[in-house]
Amino acid sequence: MQALRINSHCPPVALRATDVPVLPRGPDEVRIQIEAAGVNPSDVLSLEGRFPSAVLPRILGRDFAGRVLEGPPELVGAAVWGTGGDLGITRNGTHAEQLVLPARGVSRRPSNLTAEQAGSAGVPFTTAWTCLVDAAHVEARETVVVSGAAGAVGWAAVELACALGARVIALVKDAAEEARLDRARLAGVARSDLANLPAVVAEVTRGAGAQVALNGVGSPIFAALLESLGPGGRLCAYSAAAGREVTLNLFDFYRRRLSLLGINTTVLTVAENARILDQLRPLFESGRVRPHPSIVSYPLADASRAYATVAGGSPSKVVLVPRPASGS
Repeated sequence: MQALRINSHCPPVALRATDVPVLPRGPDEVRIQIEAAGVNPSDVLSLEGRFPSAVLPRILGRDFAGRVLEGPPELVGAAVWGTGGDLGITRNGTHAEQLVLPARGVSRRPSNLTAEQAGSAGVPFTTAWTCLVDAAHVEARETVVVSGAAGAVGWAAVELACALGARVIALVKDAAEEARLDRARLAGVARSDLANLPAVVAEVTRGAGAQVALNGVGSPIFAALLESLGPGGRLCAYSAAAGREVTLNLFDFYRRRLSLLGINTTVLTVAENARILDQLRPLFESGRVRPHPSIVSYPLADASRAYATVAGGSPSKVVLVPRPASGS
């Protein structure tokens, strides 16, 4: 079968699909025909060797949508989706024609999503769920500030926060990112180039401050997000791509009873993420949560270009669409 199997770390320009043996399947595992597999920024980092726990050789890729070819009778033929912090890092991943997983690592995918939509949803939506539900415990009528709202995780966080009944304030970099937002979902929009987050939050919350803020950028917006929170507010940090070091006024922090929550989705296995996807499925099927509106597909033969597109900061979600493995 064809797969993005690497023996050493390299830049996207050097990535090539190669023929590899079909993976063996154990008694408690399923074999999946991959129909679409998302490419995330973390996949680019994985390719480049940024994960200390990564093993070599390995097949890359965290997200997938496909159909079960072999496994328990009740799963054979089922349309499934999945994602995992172990996939493509400590075990073979999804950027291949087939994938072998523990049976508990698959979730039946939403009936109203295409393979490309389902295959691109894993990392963004499980990250949003881990932040908003598992960590911050967002409740209806709370106000949530979503940084990077024009990105894939930002889109997912806006969708999920709205489905939970929260008011959402989007924080974006500039006018170009603002133009990509769905204003119908938002109570307000702030821009980093205008430094107007405090004013927008004050207007939306009538001076009370937000209850939750998501930091998917890093240190440049840390202080502004912390300032946006009202008493008892929770700040979820899930990325430090733009900077790692911050300063913190501890007196202000404890007097306002704030919480700083670190989110690391790479520790969640494919089986643990299946639990999250099972809970997301009815939200997609009811229309309360929508998949990303812009998806670009590449064949495995164009994997180098797909990875380079993600590395370049594409506003679209990128998916690989393998051809069926011979003999499947």
